[in-house]
Amino acid sequence: MAKNNIEKGQEKKIQPRGIMNRMRDKMPLILIIVVIAFLGTIIFDWGMNYLGLSRGQIDFAVINGQKVEYKEYMEELNNQIKGYLERNNKKEIDERTLQQLKEQVWQGMVQRILIEQEIDRLGIKVSEEEIKDWVYNRPETLPQWLKNFFTDSTNVFRTDLMYQTLQSNNPEIVKAWADIEKQLFLQLKYEKLQDVILGSTVVTEGEVLRKYLDENIKASFDYMMLGLNSVTDSNLYSVTEEDLKNYYEEHKSDYRQREMVQLKYVIFPESASPEDSAFMKKQFETTYITELKSLEDSNLIAFVNEYSEVPYDSNFKKLGDLPRKGAWFFLNGKIGDVSELLIDFDAYKVVKIIDIKEGDEEFVFAQHILIKFGNDSIAAKKQADEVFKKAKEGQKFEDLALTYSEDEGSKYSGGELGWFSKGRMVKEFEDACFNSKAGSVVGPIKTTFGYHIIKVIAKSKKEYKVAEIRKTVSMSEITRNALKNKAYEFWKDLDRGIPFDSVASIYKLTPMLTPEFSKDDNLPNVSKIKALMNFAFRHKAGDFLEPVKTQNGYGVYQIVKVIPEGYKNFDSIKVSVIKPLVIREKKFQILLNSANQIRPNIHAGDILSLQNLYPMYTFASADSISFSRPDNKIGLDYALYNKIFELKPGELSEPIRGNDGIYIIKMKSITPFDESDYLTKRSEIYKNIMSTKQQSAFQEYLNNLEEKSDIIDNRELYM
Repeated sequence: MAKNNIEKGQEKKIQPRGIMNRMRDKMPLILIIVVIAFLGTIIFDWGMNYLGLSRGQIDFAVINGQKVEYKEYMEELNNQIKGYLERNNKKEIDERTLQQLKEQVWQGMVQRILIEQEIDRLGIKVSEEEIKDWVYNRPETLPQWLKNFFTDSTNVFRTDLMYQTLQSNNPEIVKAWADIEKQLFLQLKYEKLQDVILGSTVVTEGEVLRKYLDENIKASFDYMMLGLNSVTDSNLYSVTEEDLKNYYEEHKSDYRQREMVQLKYVIFPESASPEDSAFMKKQFETTYITELKSLEDSNLIAFVNEYSEVPYDSNFKKLGDLPRKGAWFFLNGKIGDVSELLIDFDAYKVVKIIDIKEGDEEFVFAQHILIKFGNDSIAAKKQADEVFKKAKEGQKFEDLALTYSEDEGSKYSGGELGWFSKGRMVKEFEDACFNSKAGSVVGPIKTTFGYHIIKVIAKSKKEYKVAEIRKTVSMSEITRNALKNKAYEFWKDLDRGIPFDSVASIYKLTPMLTPEFSKDDNLPNVSKIKALMNFAFRHKAGDFLEPVKTQNGYGVYQIVKVIPEGYKNFDSIKVSVIKPLVIREKKFQILLNSANQIRPNIHAGDILSLQNLYPMYTFASADSISFSRPDNKIGLDYALYNKIFELKPGELSEPIRGNDGIYIIKMKSITPFDESDYLTKRSEIYKNIMSTKQQSAFQEYLNNLEEKSDIIDNRELYM
């Protein structure tokens, strides 16, 4: 075996410890990497426990009879969370991301188990000889995760190093390599299953040729389009009951419907409780504010990095970039001062001023009262004048704002707008603020929003270096469990026979209805919840399901309607669905008759010469058009283009039906077929089509596998 990067006569005995450490540290990730490579999905590194405890002896999940342990799920989820936090330099994970990771881990486990079950069902085996052949005869094709163990500092895969390691008697290396072999066995099994799934994928010569023509044959033509919208006189056609019935019978296959279900439901939405907010407030008052006051220098920075959702930032910040609720604090604050708790729109915050310097951009701190125009701008102006007078006379601006201001975003905070620079407000408002002295009251100022009475509190160019603790109030496990229990109480009331709407009224929730949907439809808060879909299509009207976790809370669902598979009722669709289609067909026939009368009058194929005679129709030219680059006005109209690309240069078409009307085409030029170019590009086109087909086939296989499986999902009883 060749020795890479080792000079002849200079070989040294390779120490196994560094490799051993790498292998030992990385082995827990290998199985995941193998599965990911097979599924073509992205799985993050792994990490922290954020979830709750199991309930009783109920199985966490069962997939085709195979139990899924809660512990296994938690290990994968916790490691996912850790990886997410490390990659994003965060201390905590928000609820939305947590839910996404939960679902990602669950879907990955389901797919992995189903694939392994399928491998066993098909009897797919891998022998020791196959592994040896792979390692010794085709090392360049080994997976990258394995190559990484034996890649040197110059990024060269050292097969010599790998083979020497294989010969080591070190117990840890022997064990690590045994684990590697297990993953190689698994990966080969996956690849063999993939061969089975994709083995029947075929790309025909016709498909390759069609793709080449679509991308390389271009046409330039003039056209006349008799659009459906040009038929505006309903007296030209009539629609009878017989017309509607005939259309329905002729197109009955279009109105076949799968089994449909409609659900009534309520959602118990997830949100932080007053208790969660109070707990966070207590943390700030008893810990964060106290520590910021006492800590200095590196200890302060370490504390911020430990407890804040955003790391310490040593840069000076302008007033507009500091917490809006701290406007008064920064107006009077000195170096070393610590603010009170600032409950800002996005988080709870407390800041300590580390340093202050004079900047070059001026900011204004102002309050305002907005009087909207409403239906009577004169009355609005009169009221604005009265409020302005009261403010000038010294009445408390905060009280006036609360009483009169129609700016809901600021009236309850005394009309405060925080610090802002030029360019942040509408010009009239901005000019009034920046051209007035601090302490002055100006107005009424008219803008597009209404009349403003403005109090300019202060102006400043100062910039601040701060230490900031910022934390978002999130939903606690106690609150989440209370919410879940509330949903279960709702469900128990249904089980006692109380009508759904009555229970919803007790809980002050508004019942909602889903549209009628089939298994193939994609409905928010329904389609991705497998337990709910299984319930919906396996039970009868009136049945209800235990609470299930939705994207934004806990839902309780009841089946209100089951529509069996069959055809849509004629009477239910004849007016809303069939009649517009019958009218459309009659318009097409009228336009086709008109086109047949017009075509003989096109002299020498000059379509555009008829524009003045038929101003109600569309006349245009299209240049270098292909299937892959359709005309912007026509759009991608396959039936029309198929006819167009059959024309020869100079040929005038018969009337052609398109999506939106009847076309007459005069072909000006069309790219001739270049056989040598086709043969040059054929191989690459074939590969692209095959790749697309295989991806689609594999995903369809996985979807069908999951659809046919019996999956019991009790996650919500554990979390």
